[in-house]
Amino acid sequence: QARQTREADALREKLQTKSGEADILRRRHDIDAKRYERQLADQQHAHGTELARLRAEMDSLRREAESAQTDTMFHQYEAREAGIPRRTARIVPSKPTPTLPSASPAGTPRGAHTARGPLADGFDDDDVVMASPSRHRDRPKTATPKAGKRKRHVTDQSPLPLPALQLSGPRSRPKEREPPLAAQAKIDTALLQHFRHDDRRFALLHRLLSYPSSIDTDRVLEALTKYAFPSTPTKKLSSIVYDALANMTIDHVHDLALHLCHVFLDLWKRCQTEKYYEPTPLILDALHFILACEPVETAVEIAQRIVPLIIASVDLVADPISKAARGGDKAIADLYSPKQRQIAAYINVEDCLELLYLVATSCLSSSDTGAIVGLWQAIPSSFTLMLLVKEQPVAQMTLMLRILGTSALTTSVGPINTADPAADNQASNEDALINRLTNLFTETPKPVPDPSASPTNTVPVSEAELWDLRLLVLSVLTQFSIFEYGSCRLAQNRLCTGRLIKYLDHCITSLYRHPVAPTQDYKVNSINATMKLIHHIATSNPKFDIKTKLVNTLGGQHAYLVALTRLAFSEGLVLESGIEDEVVNMAHDILDEGLSMEEGDAFGKVFSSGSTA
Repeated sequence: QARQTREADALREKLQTKSGEADILRRRHDIDAKRYERQLADQQHAHGTELARLRAEMDSLRREAESAQTDTMFHQYEAREAGIPRRTARIVPSKPTPTLPSASPAGTPRGAHTARGPLADGFDDDDVVMASPSRHRDRPKTATPKAGKRKRHVTDQSPLPLPALQLSGPRSRPKEREPPLAAQAKIDTALLQHFRHDDRRFALLHRLLSYPSSIDTDRVLEALTKYAFPSTPTKKLSSIVYDALANMTIDHVHDLALHLCHVFLDLWKRCQTEKYYEPTPLILDALHFILACEPVETAVEIAQRIVPLIIASVDLVADPISKAARGGDKAIADLYSPKQRQIAAYINVEDCLELLYLVATSCLSSSDTGAIVGLWQAIPSSFTLMLLVKEQPVAQMTLMLRILGTSALTTSVGPINTADPAADNQASNEDALINRLTNLFTETPKPVPDPSASPTNTVPVSEAELWDLRLLVLSVLTQFSIFEYGSCRLAQNRLCTGRLIKYLDHCITSLYRHPVAPTQDYKVNSINATMKLIHHIATSNPKFDIKTKLVNTLGGQHAYLVALTRLAFSEGLVLESGIEDEVVNMAHDILDEGLSMEEGDAFGKVFSSGSTA
């Protein structure tokens, strides 16, 4: 008994670990796929930006090189000009001064010529002395006497003509020295690092601006420009979002995501208040994208606010289906009325439930143990039962079952009742949930028929979908049984064990009735999972009597004997291939406790002779 208890504990821990890992891996796969698409778009954008920056830098360097070449040419010319020696004037003999005619009395009298100084160059010696710093003022040097010098006309200033100076442009003032390239690159790198650090806060907003919507080719924020609330028809929904973004102050990277979530939750709440459901898909797209990009803490922080909005939106579509399933011409007419059809077209229940599943798994994996408890306190029991009615679409039932898998806690299963007589109501709600789940073993999902449509238009549920749905029900019940509380609730339920036995008999019978069918793997997996669950319930509750639980199920005793005996003597060959040896041993253990020696010998003779033949 102790060994079995240890094995059961080990199996319980292993099952809990595997189920959690499967959910985490599934979620990470979806996140990684979306992240890869975003990274590819970001890399293409970054490549284009870097290419433009490099081209601009090349143009700037080319201009600097041309400017440096021009400055070098000017400097070379100035150096050559400074190195040319001064040309000395040739001394030519003077001619005798011709006799000038006497001046006319009517002419302007000329001033008296001053005596020439020792320079005899036609200029005042005082001016030369003052202007030339090479001569000392107090020591004038007497020039050597020489012959008179004739003045040269303007056109004959130099005996040798000088070549004309060819310039590429007017001389400019020398430029200020620019900082070295190394220092400039260092400053640019520091600035880029600073800006890159700041831009991380708005990376999510940049991605959201380019995120496409699910209902159109436009982006989400672009598509919001087409909608406005009936109360304020002049103000578009996109303007409301932009106004909220303009007034925010961001101190942390994840503050932006939380603020964006509250902005779209405000829009969603107002849509429900004004009964304006058309922009709901865009709001769901934005929330899905933000929560997929952010850590689980963001979903945990908005859980108490987003869950009531999800439930209210799902009720608008699922509640009329539940009412029509109970019968009544008026309920069916309301379900297929034009108004209800329009609401169902605007609100995608699967998107809402996927968002709820994302929030539930985030709360389950959060370090705050009270997060998942608070989530299931916010979900009413009637909501889960409504979505498990066989008239609901299979995809919505599947999502609800996955969400219920996160409700297996140490002190409760399913929604948590917070009313005053909490203990009694909680137990009755859990029994109702277990009865609803086990009832799916015998029910076949079928939508409420449309009175105006042809019966041939209804597409039946495929056999593979039905087996898969019931396998998911077994998975949820197994998750319930992991903790002692959930296992006790399953054992105490009046119908759970009997329905599990009958479903095991159905699986084994279908295995022989339809050999080598496409659903063979589904059947074998269902047999293994059902037998493991029955054995776990029987062994984890010491005072559990399996025969007393079969009284409330029609045909339960017969199914118990036939199914467990077939399984106990299974050899795992041909049609029984895939049935685990551990499962066969479990069937033996339960039969040994429930059958007498004579009954055991009789059944053993029947199946041993059949196997021998």
